[in-house]
Amino acid sequence: MTLAERLKTLRRELNLSQEAFGAQGFVSAPGWIKIENGQRQASEKLIERLTKWLVEDKYMRANAVGPLKEELLTLKYLGSRSTFVREMAKTHAKKLPGSEILLAEEPAGYKVKPKRGRPPGAVYKKR
Repeated sequence: MTLAERLKTLRRELNLSQEAFGAQGFVSAPGWIKIENGQRQASEKLIERLTKWLVEDKYMRANAVGPLKEELLTLKYLGSRSTFVREMAKTHAKKLPGSEILLAEEPAGYKVKPKRGRPPGAVYKKR
């Protein structure tokens, strides 16, 4: 599961629209749509504001938000570009309840683009 998928699921569980999330001031509606589509990464600050808002508007109890916040941050770092950060997040995720769901589908993360030009070891004939 990716952070984008989890945020989309959370929003749907709360029966809220993307515009409702965007109207809260921590991200615009188009920004939220990009986050849910995986085109933009949610920041730690956004996750903090989101979880704080869920408690303030009584969508969640205060004692349930801590585990949610930890889950969201873990998902964020499981999708990191850094191999080191991803490995640390995997180690941490194994300690969380429901870790099999978090680690079931490992996010694609960062993929290195192939270099332009000839691949290493390629043999070309002269014309």
